Amino acid sequence: MCMILAAAAFRHDLLPVEHEIWNALIVAFVITAAVSDVRWKKIPRWATVAAAVAGVVYHIVFGGIGSALLAMVVAFVVGMAFFQVGAIGGGDVKLITALGALLGWNKWLFAMGVAILVAALIGVLQAIQRGMLKQMLRNMLELLKWIKGRGAVAHPSVNVKNPTALRAPFGLAAALGTVCAIWKP
Repeated sequence: MCMILAAAAFRHDLLPVEHEIWNALIVAFVITAAVSDVRWKKIPRWATVAAAVAGVVYHIVFGGIGSALLAMVVAFVVGMAFFQVGAIGGGDVKLITALGALLGWNKWLFAMGVAILVAALIGVLQAIQRGMLKQMLRNMLELLKWIKGRGAVAHPSVNVKNPTALRAPFGLAAALGTVCAIWKP
């Protein structure tokens, strides 16, 4: 981060080089989040907070702060809505909020679209591998009925806190989505 600020203060012509370094830092962050989510089923708070702060600072220095703040706010609101119904955990909310700060609106939106598709694919593959595809489909129908009848309240058993539920590591899906967004032409 110090290198980004120093470059901005002294040499604005380094922007393409700084952009490459910035992308490498984002990739390092999402790999860290993915490994942590797969290995320990947690995304470290210190990493997401540091990433969000770095994203805001970067976009203040190099431009795009409005886009980054919009992505952060939308990510937090949508993330909290999914957290409220038990669809994602708190680490996932912090992760997508940090990614909003890092990527800005357009790249964040693309990354989340890819991440949702990847997470769904991981979930289906897990269900097939464990012979639980029919149960997964029944749970999805049960959840839709529950939300229709009770609103945005977590289902008592079909949620991420249920230890017997299949849980796709969203950190991995978000990492793949982010890499796609960064490398997208």
